Amino acid sequence: MLLLTAETLPIDYLLKNTHPTTVKAGRELYERGAARVIESTHLAAKLEVEEPGKELVYVTVTLAGNQIYVNTSARTQYGWGLCKHRVAGVLTLRDYLQANPPSVWRAVLDRAIHAPPRRTTTAALNNVILFSLQERGQSWALLPYSLNGRFLPPDHEGNPDRVAQAIEQDKLAEQVKMIRSQINPDSYPLVPVPIIAAANTAITASNSYGYWYTGTKTLGTLLAMLGGGLIYAGTDLAPLSLGRLYVQEHPATVELEVSRQSDAIEATFRASLDEKSIVLRPGHAHILTRDPQWMLADEYIFRINEFGPTPDLMTEHPRLRIPAKDEAEFLDHYLVPLSRTVPVRGDVVQWEEIEAEPEPRIYLAEREGELVAELRFGYGTCEVPFEKQTPIETVTRVEQTTTFARIRRNAIAEHMAQQQLGASFGLKRGTSAHEFALRKSVAPVDFLLRDVPKLAAAGFTVFGEDALTSARVNRHRPSISFNVSSGIDWFDVEAVITFGDQELSLKEFKRAMKRRDRYVKLADGSLGAIPEEWIERYRHLFAFAEERDDGMRLSSHHLGLLDQVLSEADRAQTDAAFAERRERLRSFERLEPRALPSGFVGELRPYQKAGYDWLHFLRDYGFGGCLADDMGMGKTIITLAFLQSLYEQEPRPAATLIVMPRSLLFNWQREASLFAPGLRVYVHADQGRISEPERFGEYDLVLTTYGVMLRDAELLRSYMFHYLILDESQAIKNPLAETSRAARTLKAEHRLVLTGTPVENSTLELWSQFAFLNPGLLGNLDYFREEFANPIERKQDGETATFLRKMVYPFILRRTKEQVALDLPPRTEELVIVEMETAQRKLYNKTRDHYRAMLLGLIDNDGLNDARMKILEGLLRLRQICNHPRLVDAKFRGQSAKFEVLLQTLETLKAEGHKALVFSQFVQMLTLIRQGLDDRKIPYAYLDGSTRDRQSVVDRFQQSDDLPFFLISLKAGGVGLNLTAADYVIHVDPWWNPAVEMQATDRTHRIGQTRPVFVYKLITRDTVEEKILKLQEQKRALVSQLISSEGGVFKSLTRDDVEILFT
Repeated sequence: MLLLTAETLPIDYLLKNTHPTTVKAGRELYERGAARVIESTHLAAKLEVEEPGKELVYVTVTLAGNQIYVNTSARTQYGWGLCKHRVAGVLTLRDYLQANPPSVWRAVLDRAIHAPPRRTTTAALNNVILFSLQERGQSWALLPYSLNGRFLPPDHEGNPDRVAQAIEQDKLAEQVKMIRSQINPDSYPLVPVPIIAAANTAITASNSYGYWYTGTKTLGTLLAMLGGGLIYAGTDLAPLSLGRLYVQEHPATVELEVSRQSDAIEATFRASLDEKSIVLRPGHAHILTRDPQWMLADEYIFRINEFGPTPDLMTEHPRLRIPAKDEAEFLDHYLVPLSRTVPVRGDVVQWEEIEAEPEPRIYLAEREGELVAELRFGYGTCEVPFEKQTPIETVTRVEQTTTFARIRRNAIAEHMAQQQLGASFGLKRGTSAHEFALRKSVAPVDFLLRDVPKLAAAGFTVFGEDALTSARVNRHRPSISFNVSSGIDWFDVEAVITFGDQELSLKEFKRAMKRRDRYVKLADGSLGAIPEEWIERYRHLFAFAEERDDGMRLSSHHLGLLDQVLSEADRAQTDAAFAERRERLRSFERLEPRALPSGFVGELRPYQKAGYDWLHFLRDYGFGGCLADDMGMGKTIITLAFLQSLYEQEPRPAATLIVMPRSLLFNWQREASLFAPGLRVYVHADQGRISEPERFGEYDLVLTTYGVMLRDAELLRSYMFHYLILDESQAIKNPLAETSRAARTLKAEHRLVLTGTPVENSTLELWSQFAFLNPGLLGNLDYFREEFANPIERKQDGETATFLRKMVYPFILRRTKEQVALDLPPRTEELVIVEMETAQRKLYNKTRDHYRAMLLGLIDNDGLNDARMKILEGLLRLRQICNHPRLVDAKFRGQSAKFEVLLQTLETLKAEGHKALVFSQFVQMLTLIRQGLDDRKIPYAYLDGSTRDRQSVVDRFQQSDDLPFFLISLKAGGVGLNLTAADYVIHVDPWWNPAVEMQATDRTHRIGQTRPVFVYKLITRDTVEEKILKLQEQKRALVSQLISSEGGVFKSLTRDDVEILFT
């Protein structure tokens, strides 16, 4: 029960609907206290508003039901809202009620005491409510009516069936009255609350003039409330005249009954209502509302399930006749889609329930020149396309039958297959959910050859491939057969490649191999897939081969490669000569021992003898080879022994050309005279060189330098040498350099290179040397760079490196010191004789002649003792020039032969992984060496007399693998150091006292050294250094007596000795 309180006063609403000027004037009265409450109850209040000089105005506020009424005695009225007196009144009343709220208990009991008596009769309590459904043009109205209980049997109890029976029997239709105002449930105790609510809803929807209308939404709402209610169809004048209607509480399901007639199929729409089935006949079925869908059919009102055809179609064409000729189209294109939303009954269709695991299928097709793939799924005998919103069930017709299958879909499995298809296999999603297209980077042929097999392996079944016109794949795995016949120094190879019954020409196959194609076009237009392993297996073979009309030809030095290919072929046939060559190659590690030539002076250690036998093996096969032993292991001696054996044969072969750095000329000449004195040696290096090529035949060995070879290339090319040998062949490591090109153009029956470092920085260095040794073995330069150098150096491709190693393995012999340590003596000493450069020689001769003239004059005039200091000074200057002229002339711009040989030697040792001690008695020389190493970014340790913490420097060299060299001043580091990490010792300049050199060498050759030690002494030819060596030998006895005095050797010098030293 509502009371008049401060809370029930709608102050904000009242002021909002009042003119702002009036509100302002009313507030001024309120704030001045012009309004005063005279009387207040729980339902009403009276106030007076007093203005000076004006008549007193009364304001009343009354609560009636849910409404507040505010009235005034003022004569002036407003068209809308309050006047200023009422504004002041309601504001004042609000303050009053807040201070004096009404008493609830008094209000309730007061209303109970004064309640009017209720006047009801038994007939009134029996009143009933019924509804009339009336058609109004294109719409429908549902109107409430009441029937007074006095016309009805006393015991009807509101039962609709009893009431309807009474209306019919007693002709009560004229007694019903339209209900036009809201009704109280108390007046209709026998009527269910939903029916009363429906009546009030209908009344609310009417207008004030009595014209009834019902919107479709309202009508649908009313019908939903009237399940079990009493409803008639009628008109305004006769609301019950068209008979009783029945509202169904549950929605009706639209069904399609399909029956077979003699010459057609008949399809009829029906509404299924519980156990009733209603045919939707034209004129007997009406659409009452569309949202939601309510229909009237015969005497039934029902809501239609939202799934299925629209009501219009069912009411206008409830029965369809399909001719027999259209049966297949009707079943596949109409009945199947309908059956997914509308139950199908009748004798035409049989039903099958399918619940199985989906089988993913791919259908390939061509559309507008593009390859497309459709994703479908097989469920038992049926198939469905992939759908993004996968339904729980799908209906489809079993092909060539009238059986419809209801397939239980596995949405999870289908979506997993769809995601897998879109993520891999070269496909991307297309315009439809079940369609896929090729990615831009994927060619149709690549997809068919590479991805279709992967699809099959992943569980997809692929269809439609045979029907494709742009690309068709031959699925046979190819086979290859070889037939090999031998020539003088080549092999002719025939090959047959087949894909099932399709044969591919060798020419086409070789072209595909060179391009690294993954497929080839066959004679029938199909495409054959080349196995990936074939590309790796055969691409080098075809790249190296010379194409012939009936096959291809390979050089004899490709025997190993051909042997490997044949071992992996499906079929291979070879001639006896090839089989014999192959067997000899396979057994080359068991080299046939060869006797040393009688004219060889000296002995070969076991590993040197193996190298000698290996050189003979190469010659027997016509192969070029690379002798790549560590420095100091006697490559020159092995080669001389081999050449001596050749020139002891009859007839005597043509001359051998040996090309080397200029610094090695004298060493070769000297060692040839020592170990092979029977060989006729000619040095083709100085002025007055022979210019007629036939004169080379007068000699066995022709020694020349790389520089002279380049200058005399045309002359040298005019002679066919028996052997062409390059010493320190890293000189041709750059394949594009003029020296390398010139060397490759020279003519010889056999070729050989000597080097301790066949590869220093790049794999291309190996190609350059083998392009000289065995032309064509590694293909052309571009091919080698692409197929070998780049994969090995940029990608660290181990498989390519292994293959390359197998290719060159028979042609390279490399032994390290560690491998042959048992064959080596603990210490090996070797003199390295170098030839001065022209500018260096000129400065030396000038200085020598100056001191010679001065010293001999001093000795003759003053005696030897007085000339000793000048002798030492002259010898010092000459020895410094031997090292490098810049030690005596800082402006010298020429080169030093010894300095260049030293740096070349150090680079080789570093490349071979060795560590070396470098001794010099000149700190200035060590400074120049440091500059040379710095320029080459080669690290080193350094020690001279100014070094403070000597032990830390020593420890760093001993323990660090990153320090290959230790530069040491002879005086500072000749004694007291333990440097066993080094296995090479280099004396840059000889010292008078050999014992001092011995002590320096012993820094590494001492207890704790586990490896053989190589000692190199760099000596400049035709200089004071050679003469010092001779003096050491002549005065050895005296030197041994004076070992403690470095200068003691000078005490025994005579005038003749001085003359020799300065000659």
